[in-house]
Amino acid sequence: MTRIDFYLLPDLRLDARERFAARLAAKAFRQGHRSLIQLADEAALERLEGLLWEEPRGAFLGHVRMNDALAARTPVVLAAAAELAAMDPAALPTHDLLINLELEVPARFAAFDRVAEIICQDETVRSAGRASYRFYRERGYPLHHHDLS
Repeated sequence: MTRIDFYLLPDLRLDARERFAARLAAKAFRQGHRSLIQLADEAALERLEGLLWEEPRGAFLGHVRMNDALAARTPVVLAAAAELAAMDPAALPTHDLLINLELEVPARFAAFDRVAEIICQDETVRSAGRASYRFYRERGYPLHHHDLS
């Protein structure tokens, strides 16, 4: 069953979620895992692509977008929520970790070993995080909390 991890950030800024996602993907890569990062839209994808050239500091983390031919062999794949939802689950790149930066539960979350929900102090994000928590809890998924304040 998919493990769900909630990371509670002390920061109010929305870009803190993206920066933490980049660091989490880098940590997963160092541990031999592959990550798919789901974002809301094209603008968010472009911001995160830029961050992955900067984070982790002093290193480059190989990444491509979901529709790239190398997606199945790249440690970090970026996808817009609509793109992931429309994809046949059998065609998903094989990745262990789904890092969700969308405000809704990912459509294909059960195809991953682990899901990371990153919550900052922005009230919209916190409210969406509470709704996601209820969704996973009601379905019996194992929930883990990481308070980073």
